[in-house]
Amino acid sequence: MIECDLFIIGGGPSGAIAAATLTQRGYSVVVAEKLEFPRFVIGESLLPACNQFLEDANMLDPIDSAGFEFKGGVIFTHPDGREVPIHFCNNLGQKWGSSYQVKREQFDQLLIEDARNKGATVHFKTEVIEYDEIENIITTKDENANIQKYRARKVLDASGYGRVLPKMLNLEEPSTLQMRRAVFCRVDSDKRPEDETSGYIFVMVHGQNEAWLWNIPFSDGTTSYGVVCSEEYYRSFNLEPEAFLDHIVANHEKAGIRYASSKRINEVGTIGGFSAAVKSMVGKNWLLSGNASEFLDPVFSSGVTLALASGQRAAELIMDEFEGREVDYKVEYEEYMMRGINVFRAFVQSWYDGKLQEIIFSKDENEKIKQSIVSILSGYVWDERNLFVKNPQGSIDLLVEQLRR
Repeated sequence: MIECDLFIIGGGPSGAIAAATLTQRGYSVVVAEKLEFPRFVIGESLLPACNQFLEDANMLDPIDSAGFEFKGGVIFTHPDGREVPIHFCNNLGQKWGSSYQVKREQFDQLLIEDARNKGATVHFKTEVIEYDEIENIITTKDENANIQKYRARKVLDASGYGRVLPKMLNLEEPSTLQMRRAVFCRVDSDKRPEDETSGYIFVMVHGQNEAWLWNIPFSDGTTSYGVVCSEEYYRSFNLEPEAFLDHIVANHEKAGIRYASSKRINEVGTIGGFSAAVKSMVGKNWLLSGNASEFLDPVFSSGVTLALASGQRAAELIMDEFEGREVDYKVEYEEYMMRGINVFRAFVQSWYDGKLQEIIFSKDENEKIKQSIVSILSGYVWDERNLFVKNPQGSIDLLVEQLRR
């Protein structure tokens, strides 16, 4: 039996930032990651708030020096060809007004190696196979079928789509969001703008809002692109993923031009039913963070932001508890995280029902409103100076009503 202060399931961004935060305060941390890094994963476009979380955890330097593509904002493309740029620097005064486009296999590797360098014990190709919630004992199995038991003061499940504890403890719940599908690939090149927006993510609406496409440019000239739509829309074509992706791109004017000379450099991937929820994010001796708790939708690149935010928040509260403060995890962790998640949720829902698109593609020139929207799209979803944080859905509905008048 190995004793540790914190046992983390999963070595992605949420687990890495939690591990680094605790080890820098002298606590013992063990991370068990089922896969071997580096490994491919989507979610390659960071928000400015990510820079703040990484800076606070003393983890930003390896990211800054990695040569990732500078991301200064997002370009929304209307089906009629109009393009609306959102510049992250035009926020409500938050420090970070830019971030990076990252290949996650490189980004995640840098973070977990930084956590290891700061003192965390990291085991790759090691799966959690049992969890004794009463005794807080975790049983793992490595690639050679070696079994090891750990007793931890606290367990953090940062297993992402693996959702280890939600499955073991029957915590999974259906998401309130409609089930959608993402179909994606990388290409060797694309036709990029020749101005300062060349590194921006492009979000292109398709048809009558049946789908949208992403374009994420990387610093080595390659590009990630994909399509997100409802499961019903995807199935209506009765096509294999490769043919579906080709069809959508060929029938979108901007995308067709952008990828006219592009060649795929990996297989087309697809993920369906990715939205997820849980009954609770906290238990007596455990917490859920990142995608192991709630995952919404790819449209505003919220995944890594929420992963880093939850991993760091969990780590800080765990340290408070270890240092003698009585922590109310339900209020200070779950309710806190859900406030930010629900801001993103309102924006996601309003994107798909068309309300947010009305706002983005309108000619409204209210500078405070524009800055408030930029701040949300930058990931600052807990800043209560922002009217969309205080009342996200109500503010969206009111603004759309005013625009329609």
